[in-house]
Amino acid sequence: MSPAPWHPWPVFSGRGVLGALLAAGAAGVVCRSARTVKQTRSIAPLGAAESSPLLPPTVTAVVPARNEARVVGDCLQSLSAQTHGERGDSALRAVVVDDGSTDSTGDIARRCAAADPRLSVVRSEGPPPGWSGKVHAMHRGVQAAGEPEPGEWLLFVDADMVLSPSLVAQLISTAEALDADLVSTPGGPQPGHSASWPLLMAPGLQMIGENAHPDGRGRRAFAIGHCILVRRSHYEKIGGWEALAAKRNEDVALATAVRDEGGRTRVVDSRGQLTTSGMDPFGQGWASFRKSFTAGTGGSLPVLVGGGLGQIALSLTPPAAVVAGWRSRRPALAAVGAVGWAAQSVAHARAARIMRANQAVAPAAPLTGALFGGVLLDGALRIARGRTTWKGRGTAC
Repeated sequence: MSPAPWHPWPVFSGRGVLGALLAAGAAGVVCRSARTVKQTRSIAPLGAAESSPLLPPTVTAVVPARNEARVVGDCLQSLSAQTHGERGDSALRAVVVDDGSTDSTGDIARRCAAADPRLSVVRSEGPPPGWSGKVHAMHRGVQAAGEPEPGEWLLFVDADMVLSPSLVAQLISTAEALDADLVSTPGGPQPGHSASWPLLMAPGLQMIGENAHPDGRGRRAFAIGHCILVRRSHYEKIGGWEALAAKRNEDVALATAVRDEGGRTRVVDSRGQLTTSGMDPFGQGWASFRKSFTAGTGGSLPVLVGGGLGQIALSLTPPAAVVAGWRSRRPALAAVGAVGWAAQSVAHARAARIMRANQAVAPAAPLTGALFGGVLLDGALRIARGRTTWKGRGTAC
């Protein structure tokens, strides 16, 4: 019998190439997950509200609201209940911008304003050319607040947020303790929340953090538009919202502009002191993320398709490596896949903790990550069909 033919190193066989690719992908997942864990560790805890013998600084809250009749009342009541400024009513004021609403948003806001003189309502009929809708609404709110006061802070709050009574005071004390000029914090789930929270929040936070950092380092500074507190002096220094008129990922754009002008920015963990209904039901949460990533990519079809397919492939690589290693009796490949899967789970749990989502779903991180890839592909599909709208307005830059 003639000897068996000699083969090159097994990695050059079809099965070997696939195993090498799976191992490399799983190693990449480990690196990506480690970056997520590092970023979540840099998110500062929300401090306690500190008492001071001095009068507290003025805080002007701006609430952009377009067709938010279902939620705006709860948001404004939570602002009226803030403990900040108890030693002086003028320390907290709020401007609600009824941004071209076609429902009863404006009526509800005016009823709340009638009950609390610190609240006022202005009407906007929508953005002029060159402006995105939310940015223009926030710009109108700052305009309506009048001239800046010494030491004033601006608080931009989405209309679907509900704040705990001490949140504003805690944000102020946290910003001062961190010597930060801008702090932002995410809203957590309300009771009876949808599957958006366990399935989309962790991979969404991870993907947003791919190109932005919670402590302002890197190419872009990370911020979360749910709730942003910024010194008005720094807001004026960057040119206000006028300088960011066309931006639709306005939270990251604002934080990056403040950072680039010498300010310090931080993301803080609200620890359940801020909740949102804006991600419920599941379809609305999906659409919200789709809008954010469509805007963040400038409506680029290739970026959304490539990002979506890449997210799906990378997310599923670790379990694929485990299965391939087990079936081919290559324990090293299975072990690499298992390590990648474990790293995914840890990163998911860390991100879910920040977002107050269910951490028990963490072992399903490959599936939730792949699901989020579908958000990007859905955005690409809608661009291809010319259906990129949010609340009746375009979402692509």
